[in-house]
Amino acid sequence: MHHKILDVLYPEKCVVCHRILRESDGKSMCGECRRKVRPLTEPRCRRCSKPVSDMEEELCVDCRDRTFYVEAGFALYPYERSMQKAIRYFKYDGETVGGSYFGSQLAEHYGAWVRRISPDAILPVPIHKKKMRFRGFNQAACLAEEVGERLGIPVDPDHLIRTHNTKPQKGLDSKARFCNLQKGFAVREGKKPYRTILLVDDIYTTGATLEACGKVLKEEGAKRIYFLCLCIGGG
Repeated sequence: MHHKILDVLYPEKCVVCHRILRESDGKSMCGECRRKVRPLTEPRCRRCSKPVSDMEEELCVDCRDRTFYVEAGFALYPYERSMQKAIRYFKYDGETVGGSYFGSQLAEHYGAWVRRISPDAILPVPIHKKKMRFRGFNQAACLAEEVGERLGIPVDPDHLIRTHNTKPQKGLDSKARFCNLQKGFAVREGKKPYRTILLVDDIYTTGATLEACGKVLKEEGAKRIYFLCLCIGGG
């Protein structure tokens, strides 16, 4: 009876469109959004997992002829309209239930790969303390905690810190983004380096944020760095 009252007062909403779920929808996502929001499939870039046009194409345009601090990784969904809306709810409306659901999906789809790379720890990409005060949480940490709990891998949410509240990245190319972020991250003083690291973030656009994190982690002694992201742009 208690649960039924709570269900009436606080009905579960779709993590994507925010409509109240019907019984026929199942958990977390409505039927219409399940049809729209589909995980990425092959062919994909073997380094960043962006869609590519041909199975023979190993690397996307963004990853060709470049060297990286972060070796490789996966994103789950294309960063299209439905997921843009879902991430907006998640980040700015405090809908942390979205973090639990999407973190569980990352673990379900890529858990076997994560176990193969065998990270010593999962590190969420940090946000600046001003944004933390405004939002009350770090969306990447929500995803990371769910992945770590489901896969039995330790999560270290404060190993990396954001030292500068950098300018907005929109409109910048990958080189400009990396320059903008280059001094934006640091390893917290007193932290011992991890050898193998899995970085977790919500959106991969050019990879500049992950690269800026990877640079400081490599300088502190990390040997191998991988990533998981919820969404990825099309290049």
